[in-house]
Formats: sequence, structure tokens, C-alpha cells
Amino acid sequence: MDDKQKQLPDLFDQRFRDIVKAFDSFFDESIKHVQDFFQQTTIPVEVFETERDVTVEAYLPNVTREQIRIDRSGNQLRIRVDERQLREVKNEDAHYYNRTHSFSQRERVITLPFAVADTASSASFKGGVLTIVFPKHNSSIKVIDVDDQ
Repeated sequence: MDDKQKQLPDLFDQRFRDIVKAFDSFFDESIKHVQDFFQQTTIPVEVFETERDVTVEAYLPNVTREQIRIDRSGNQLRIRVDERQLREVKNEDAHYYNRTHSFSQRERVITLPFAVADTASSASFKGGVLTIVFPKHNSSIKVIDVDDQ
């Protein structure tokens, strides 16, 4: 009987291997997406101040202008980036079709150091750097000298 088993084709083993490969592939892809979700990064920002303006620079590589939304309320500035991806893989020879669609958002809220004017702000986006300039509102902050004693 052992001889007969050795002579039988190895169909069950191959199908089993194919099923295990399919499960491995499924879980590998799922884990990648979970890791991407938890490894989201914040938007790096620098704030500069001059006598007349407050400038905010946000570094947004691989982002288009259409993906950016800027909101301001009082002295709070919110920069939001919406990212959408659609990927489609089709192989008619192997009877394979896969379509994935993903959507993610990143945002950063910045508290501006001084009151800024409600009007006349400007924003530009060039080379992956978003620059937002706010003219300062009439600030009542005065410089106080420190005396030596």
C-alpha cells in the first residue's frame, strides 16, 4: 500500500500549498495596510515671525495643491492633506483582477503666536513646501527691558 501512495500524483499537497500561499498573501497584504495606518506621520511645520508678519511653512512632499485644505479660526491654523489612491491590477491570462481604493487624511493644528489680521493672508505651494503668511494684527505686546542689579 505504501507503494501505491508513492505512485499517486501529489495533487493534494500542491493544492494545499496553493491555499497556504493564498492565506499568507492575504495576511501579508492586510498587515501592510495596518502598519501603514499606525505609521502615519504628522506634517512637519516651522513658524517664523518678523516685525510685520507670521509665516508658517509646512513640508508636504509628494502632495499636490488640490489635496491641501487650510482653515483658520482665531489664532488656530489647520492644515489638512487628503490622499486618495486607486490601484487596479488585471491579468487576463491568470484570470486575476484586483482593485484597491484607499483614503487617508493628515492634519496639523498650529497655534499662532500672535493675533493675526483677519484679511490679507496669502498661501503658496512650491517644491513641496506650503508657505502661509499672515500680517500681524495690531499687537499690544511691549518689550520690557531687564535691569541688572
